[in-house]
Amino acid sequence: MTNVAAPYWVSELHDLVGELRRGKWAIARWEDLGPDEDLAHWQAVVSDACADDVDPLFIDIRRRSLTVVLNGALPAPDADQIHASIAAIEDSRFTGRPIL
Repeated sequence: MTNVAAPYWVSELHDLVGELRRGKWAIARWEDLGPDEDLAHWQAVVSDACADDVDPLFIDIRRRSLTVVLNGALPAPDADQIHASIAAIEDSRFTGRPIL
């Protein structure tokens, strides 16, 4: 799929919703969800913040402690894009370098 946006890393809720609206998608590291890593609460907050034009879709990758979030009303990333993003996040976790 060539018309799908690359993953986008944001930390603020309004930025995440805005990027989902523009067709981008994000991956949340569970360690960034707060001291309790409360995934269900985070997903509820994101869902509540989305307007009618954003239908958030969450894909939990439990073995990697990651969640992909995308706008279900728009084209989804393909498996290669998701795997490349997971590899970038894992590299960042182990090296401490930011994701570029």
